[in-house]
Amino acid sequence: MLRKNQQRARTARLIFLLLALDTGGLVLLSVLAQFRPEWARDVAGISYHLVAALYYLFALLNFVSVLLIIAGYVTLIMWLRRAYYNLHQLPDIRPDYSDGWAAGAWFVPFINFWRPYTIMREVWQDTQRAALGRIVVPSTLVGWWWVASVLKLIIARITWHMGSSFDSDTFTQEDMLATSLDAGAQLIAAVLTWQVIGRASAFEEELALRQRINQLGQPLTLPVSHQTDQSDYRMEEGY
Repeated sequence: MLRKNQQRARTARLIFLLLALDTGGLVLLSVLAQFRPEWARDVAGISYHLVAALYYLFALLNFVSVLLIIAGYVTLIMWLRRAYYNLHQLPDIRPDYSDGWAAGAWFVPFINFWRPYTIMREVWQDTQRAALGRIVVPSTLVGWWWVASVLKLIIARITWHMGSSFDSDTFTQEDMLATSLDAGAQLIAAVLTWQVIGRASAFEEELALRQRINQLGQPLTLPVSHQTDQSDYRMEEGY
């Protein structure tokens, strides 16, 4: 019996959409800061209030992005595990791993560089096979999603050493460049994650619909209490 997974998909997609909007705002602010040499908070003059407002908005978006990243990957893993569990319930599908790996693979060093991708690809392909009888949409999008996710981690490691970030009272031009690169990579990864969950969830809906249609074609089995022996009934002649 398949378990419902649509609400998890909708929640995860909403969070990654919000993350994309948040990181998009960070990219815009970072680009704007490249043309504002007086970005530091200790600038005196008429432009101080505008710069201070941009500074605090930048800090707020950074904080919100951290919360959204955590929430996004929690909901992504919850949805992926449920989708992978459902594959195990299909008679003609043989997943490569147990459904627990759909969650655990993200936290095991080295394994987390490739197994989440292979599990997502299994969900993408095998759900189509079960619902449509064949793979209609190749897993190209899943490949780009994983490339973007890995590059995001690499860029985050590089940009970590580029600027002082919150270690000082001001944001430097180098800080802004590092943030724009990091947020840009996160933006691309968030959009691709939003798309992958949406397409895979559509395959799940098709599979659930196919199972409901198949169940309609099954003979109706009445409970024992409703099964009667028609020989007990006597009908009058000529009725």
